[in-house]
Amino acid sequence: MLQMNGFRATVLVAATMTGILTSCAGEPEVPAETERLVRDQGAAATQALMSTLQANLVAAMQKGGPTYAVEFCAGEALTLTDSVARQLGSGISLKRVSENHRNPVNAPDAAEVRALRHFQDVLAETGSLPEDWVQQTSNGELRYYRPLVIAEPCLACHGDETTMDPAVAEAIAARYPDDRATGYETGDLRGVIRVTVSPDRIGRAEDG
Repeated sequence: MLQMNGFRATVLVAATMTGILTSCAGEPEVPAETERLVRDQGAAATQALMSTLQANLVAAMQKGGPTYAVEFCAGEALTLTDSVARQLGSGISLKRVSENHRNPVNAPDAAEVRALRHFQDVLAETGSLPEDWVQQTSNGELRYYRPLVIAEPCLACHGDETTMDPAVAEAIAARYPDDRATGYETGDLRGVIRVTVSPDRIGRAEDG
């Protein structure tokens, strides 16, 4: 089960690093007020998605254990993600992203790779993850990112393959023959949630 990182003590440091890394990436800086609005919209969307996914995953675990949870994630996680985006209204899109993905749909594009590098670099520099990051891509998209961290229950499906329940390993192999999402330990950075917020939605927020 993935958790959202809540280490607020590093936000100031992360904000400084953000400016440096954004400049290095060659992406435009986000105006302060736009960044605030994207962060507000992104944080709310992220919370809605994580609450929905966690509630459904817990229910799946209780119903049939980790093996059933693998089947649930394969069949329902993307559908639930799209459903949450629709509930949030127009101008919001959601995606879970990882380079070590299980489902190829969650593979990162170039801008998402830069976001993942941002979190990895700040973690290496400070020893802690920033709470979030706002990015404006080279084509003008406004994106909010929140890191996903491995919690202890995640290890049933994302931990060491050599100690994993063989039935779970078999289910993963059947569903995801090119799986990259094992070998994690508690506290590892798993990936990010990406929320894209349309300029139109930001404009409505400014008017409101």
